[in-house]
Amino acid sequence: ILRGVAFVQIPTTLLAQVDSSVGGKVAVDLDHGKNLAGAFYQPRLVLMDPDTLDSLPLPVFMAGMAEVVKYGCIWDKDFFNFLAVRPSRQALMADIEHILYTCCDIKRQVVIDDELDTGLRMILNFGHTLGHAYELAGHYTEWNHGEAVAAGMCAAAKLGVSLGVTPAELSGQLESTLAGLGLPTFIPCSAEDYAAAVGRDKKGAGADITVILLDRMGHAVPHKISKNALLKLL
Repeated sequence: ILRGVAFVQIPTTLLAQVDSSVGGKVAVDLDHGKNLAGAFYQPRLVLMDPDTLDSLPLPVFMAGMAEVVKYGCIWDKDFFNFLAVRPSRQALMADIEHILYTCCDIKRQVVIDDELDTGLRMILNFGHTLGHAYELAGHYTEWNHGEAVAAGMCAAAKLGVSLGVTPAELSGQLESTLAGLGLPTFIPCSAEDYAAAVGRDKKGAGADITVILLDRMGHAVPHKISKNALLKLL
């Protein structure tokens, strides 16, 4: 569309400022699911103004916090602990420039290493494989992306515990932090919706899929598993 046009982004939600505005992924949604047609096209400029966040309804602001917490989970334990003691919007906004900078810097490091999402960048999808199932289960209207990712991270933590990858205490720690932000820690989902989401997930290859798990707070690892085994565990 408009081939060669300069691409400038001015993200005005927390979720966009810390996540989708960084990394050059552009896509459109199809009837079969989100982001199924797209490309990598780096923006010429990203201009974000933290003051725009003051206009967000609380649920929209907190939806962005799901992605913020994700960065602490996969990359920076100290950042997770920093967020865990700031459960209110007021406390978070007092340090919002530090929060935005930290998230963008983490994603910058990951994307520079793996721009086209074939290796390290996959860790940014922690909570997303299952989160996409929850979005699908709610017909993309009942749960927004951040809420689905929050529940997806909790489910991934429990999955990691059951597979012997994730320390048992981490699951409760993550649930407590997300619940304190008013985010869901569990979303019911049918086996059919899990199967549909797993089948479409871009981290899948043939009969297998790579799920992102935590082997400790602040560090994510890819874990290859058969799709059938994953669905049985779910």
